[in-house]
Amino acid sequence: MNLVEKFKLPKLQLALDLLEAERALKLALDTRDYIDIIEAGTPLIKSAGISIVRFFKNIFPDKIILADMKTLDVGHIEVSMAASAGADIVSISGLAPDDVVKEAVRAAKEKNVFLMADLLGVKFQVERAIELKNLGVNMVCAHTAIDQEKSGVDVKERVEMVKRIVDYTGLVVSAAGGITLDTADMMIKAGAKIIVVGRAITSNTEPKRAAADFKNIILKHY
Repeated sequence: MNLVEKFKLPKLQLALDLLEAERALKLALDTRDYIDIIEAGTPLIKSAGISIVRFFKNIFPDKIILADMKTLDVGHIEVSMAASAGADIVSISGLAPDDVVKEAVRAAKEKNVFLMADLLGVKFQVERAIELKNLGVNMVCAHTAIDQEKSGVDVKERVEMVKRIVDYTGLVVSAAGGITLDTADMMIKAGAKIIVVGRAITSNTEPKRAAADFKNIILKHY
């Protein structure tokens, strides 16, 4: 299945930005009925190693597994490493130099995986998304950092940014960073094909119910 077919309808991604593999697995198991993409978050990969990606793929062969590497250098090595571990999508940083992006694209093509560029920290996101598309990146993530949320982020600006990236690039766009049920609906209407939810599920006392609530929002758009 090609990229357009796979992401024709919006999907829910569980961001496991945790340190403990056992807790991450429990959350994935609890919410598996509602999650389309399981993300091995950057902190989890740094804590548990790349083997966590292989672990998730073995346990959840029917799910899309994303390795959130946020690669800034040695693009070919890191993308190849994540792909060999079983990732279906590998993320690089949108801040990476073009030569690094090209090497990451080369690896993604060799390993037959999708390459996502995370726009976290990118000042001119639409312009960079266009450049990344021209370099061969398949997907981009419009992402607000957890630390950035503390200083306040305009939701309308975030939604408009997603819409502009979709309109100008035609890439598969994911929306991440403090997503709520309300903003999830807004992001899908703006054209986001992947809704990335972390703390709203992982820190919830009832993660299964929270995941179901987000999935119901997404299903409204089917």
